[in-house]
Amino acid sequence: MSLSISRAWDEARAALAHNRRLLTPVALGLVLVPAVISSMVEPRTVPGEQPEPGAWMWITLAMIIIMLTGQLAIAMLTNGWQGSVGEAIRRAIKRLPTLIMSALLVMVPLVLILSVILALVGLSTGGDGEFSAEALNPAGWMVMLVGLIALLAIGVRLMPLVVIIASGDEGPIDSIKRAFELTRGHFWKLLGFMLLVTIAFLIVAAAVGAVFGSLIAFLLGAPEPWSVSLLLVALAAGLVQAAFVTIYTAMLARITAQLSTRHIHVPDTGRE
Repeated sequence: MSLSISRAWDEARAALAHNRRLLTPVALGLVLVPAVISSMVEPRTVPGEQPEPGAWMWITLAMIIIMLTGQLAIAMLTNGWQGSVGEAIRRAIKRLPTLIMSALLVMVPLVLILSVILALVGLSTGGDGEFSAEALNPAGWMVMLVGLIALLAIGVRLMPLVVIIASGDEGPIDSIKRAFELTRGHFWKLLGFMLLVTIAFLIVAAAVGAVFGSLIAFLLGAPEPWSVSLLLVALAAGLVQAAFVTIYTAMLARITAQLSTRHIHVPDTGRE
């Protein structure tokens, strides 16, 4: 099947406009709110340092799971869903374990393989026993580079996975196979789309963070833990993230529909 990114964009814009009243509460409640909570609970640290492990990590993990549920719901709402928002969310919750298991089936073997190879090429750790970039030898850096390329390549081939899982009833393995089948022969075009969207998001997020963050710091002071200034900065960043997830998922829904030999849609249940 041919793939037109411009056509997918036109269809995504139409779907977003047509379903904006359904998408708005999902994007705000299942993407914006979790993003804000994650920003608020994460400890503030000196730039370049990692925060200490703690309960905030479990809260952040829970927020990520909620955002994945939101993305599944958005995929349905922009791809032919005929039920209510509540029904879309319930179906998203039902399909969430399949999405998580699919991700684990891909990531766990890749991480294990890279870990074994890094050990074989003589990776050492820093004085605290943790991973240290300075401890990598040239072979270790080569393994890391190959691993990043492999991760990028797999990510491109699995781009339709969220839509496939949201739209169908297949299990993790069949969903992964389906994603690889659909993206065969379209790697470079999909890679270009992914890079373009990622760069655009980073530019917008950086611009909003710099301008809005500076303004808030000037008016209310530096963002401190659980301060009003941190809340406002987190809200601005969360709005950008919610908009990105919604637009990106809508694009994925239309790209997946183009690549499929059959029209992908979710079961009709009668919209309330």
